[in-house]
Amino acid sequence: MTELLTKILRGIGLDRAVSYGVFTRVWSLFAGPVTLLMIAARLSKEQQGYYYTIGSLLALQLFFELGLMTVLSQFASHEFVKLSWGSRGAIEGDPVARERFCDLLCKAARWFGVAALLLVVVLVPAGLVFLETGRQTAVDFSWRLPWVLAVIGTAANLLTVPFFSVIMGSGDVVTVNHREMVGAVVSSVLCWLVLGLHGGLFSVFAVTCGSVFISWSYLLRQKPELLAMAWKRMFSGGVPGHRHASISWWREVWPMQWKIALTWISGYFVFQLFTPVLFRYQGPAAAGQMGMTLSAANALLGVALSWISTRSPELAKCVALRNWSGMDALFRRVLVQATAVAMVGALCGWAMIRILQEYFIIGQRFIPASHAALLFATICINVVIAAFGAYLRAHKQEPFLPLSLVLGVVQGLATWYLGMNYSTLGVTAGFFVVHLVISLPFSWLIWRKCREKWHA
Repeated sequence: MTELLTKILRGIGLDRAVSYGVFTRVWSLFAGPVTLLMIAARLSKEQQGYYYTIGSLLALQLFFELGLMTVLSQFASHEFVKLSWGSRGAIEGDPVARERFCDLLCKAARWFGVAALLLVVVLVPAGLVFLETGRQTAVDFSWRLPWVLAVIGTAANLLTVPFFSVIMGSGDVVTVNHREMVGAVVSSVLCWLVLGLHGGLFSVFAVTCGSVFISWSYLLRQKPELLAMAWKRMFSGGVPGHRHASISWWREVWPMQWKIALTWISGYFVFQLFTPVLFRYQGPAAAGQMGMTLSAANALLGVALSWISTRSPELAKCVALRNWSGMDALFRRVLVQATAVAMVGALCGWAMIRILQEYFIIGQRFIPASHAALLFATICINVVIAAFGAYLRAHKQEPFLPLSLVLGVVQGLATWYLGMNYSTLGVTAGFFVVHLVISLPFSWLIWRKCREKWHA
């Protein structure tokens, strides 16, 4: 019986790495309703709108990351073919590859240090202005200090990104997903405690605190040698051996980074603009409904993408070894698995919202079920597109840039106009049509063209 279960789990690609990633998303699906109940009991509809709008504004950190997280993972994957992890996070193996790996991490750590500082300096005042001008009525709850603290927490978490990016790129996906799983659980529990103690919007800060605490605790406990090496090289120059093999940021990293950065920035206008637009034109209550439904949809997307993200280092290593047949076989298997999970989850999510709205008052905290159906259908489309993107980015290329820029402009304008005039129906319908008509077919054409050219 045990052997049969093991074969079934392997058949659907559910190994330890995927299991941790799936559990994190499943936890989100479980924690989401609990958080909803806590919000319904402790926050007004207007506070709920602020809660999710603040979350969308914090996603502006993409403008400060500039796509470096994905780039680091891809470059680390190529270097770690000749390396391995030693005790306490030491890097062992080929000295030239080790030098390049360490140089990449240290330069990225400096980049994120500056980005974290700029995030606080720019985002705090900008968010205060937006949340102040977006109010349609006077509010009797604190939102300014929670916003400032949430930005600071996000900046602290940003400092851990380069370390976990290179760990992911090394192929140690189990560790990264385990850290993310524990962080998700701790963040949710802290959020519930703050809500339960009538902490209001300080619960947003509690979420960031959980992730920061777990991330830094893990690095200090499991990878102290990695932290020590990065600190030494950043502030004292480090060991000069094999400097001829160091990473040239502007020649090697930047050509890929700026393309992915523009892709990610475009992604903000595609995926994160709904709640701020509704907050501005339809009020906090509508923004809260959209935010809650979008949270459930993103949890589903995260579950499905676990099958893809955990295989990205393997795809990159296939490219490094020019194992095209193995890469294609892995890609096809992952694409089928992730798409199947997304479709089943979308159907279950839509059915749950419909049942809640028909029989329970709490269902009114979501957008109408018919609107949610459009949102969940678009999530399924996005899973397929994400698989195409992971395949192509494993080659350290970003051919989706032109399409991403077009999507950012088209989807951003559609969300703004339709959200202003047709509320949640407008933004979900626009989201579905843009991805079905533009994003999916052109993504497939780009994938097919690049695959034929690069593997010729």
